Amino acid sequence: MTRIAIADDHPLITNSIENILNHTGYYTVCGTYESGESLLAGLPEVMPEVLILDYHLPDQNGAQLARSIAYYYPGIKILVLTGFDKPGLLSEMLESGCSGYLLKTSAKTDVLLEALQTICKGGIYIDKSLKEIFAENLHRTHAAQIKEEGLRLTKRELEILGLIVNELSSQEIADRLFISKKTVDNHRSSIIMKTGAKNNFALMKIAIDLKLI
Repeated sequence: MTRIAIADDHPLITNSIENILNHTGYYTVCGTYESGESLLAGLPEVMPEVLILDYHLPDQNGAQLARSIAYYYPGIKILVLTGFDKPGLLSEMLESGCSGYLLKTSAKTDVLLEALQTICKGGIYIDKSLKEIFAENLHRTHAAQIKEEGLRLTKRELEILGLIVNELSSQEIADRLFISKKTVDNHRSSIIMKTGAKNNFALMKIAIDLKLI
């Protein structure tokens, strides 16, 4: 089962999430924390695969914590669960190393499980209510980069990039395009080399710029 830690200073929210996850048969909660200090102290002991992180904790904000965790524990995937619906904050958290951003108002059981499944597969999850405006903001910010990125990539690479950021694994892409997994991995390496993308978030920004998603 996938080990999950929760950092949130509202016991009602923590208990609700813990109850949901422990009854799925796929996830188990290995630690809960009400402050950044207790979270950083507890992570080395429990070493979760996923951390559900509230942006606003009493002693530290989510961006500070995310950057620290991404640096010291790069294997931990971070899903932000917050009440703040600002696209700028969403960008900050993804750039700080988080793999997902979900609003508490949207976090019904099926949506929470969908978000976890997405990031566990290596994808990026963005709350549906923020996705369109986030894409529009990125498109405006990086408008000058769009033509350059498009010219760098071949038609096949653009096709594969679109599938990567839509959460398909290399094997799923290979099956869909009737090519080998090794060929997909080679194209992925070429995309990364040409664009300088260092992570899935960087690939997503490029894909949004090119209107692939």
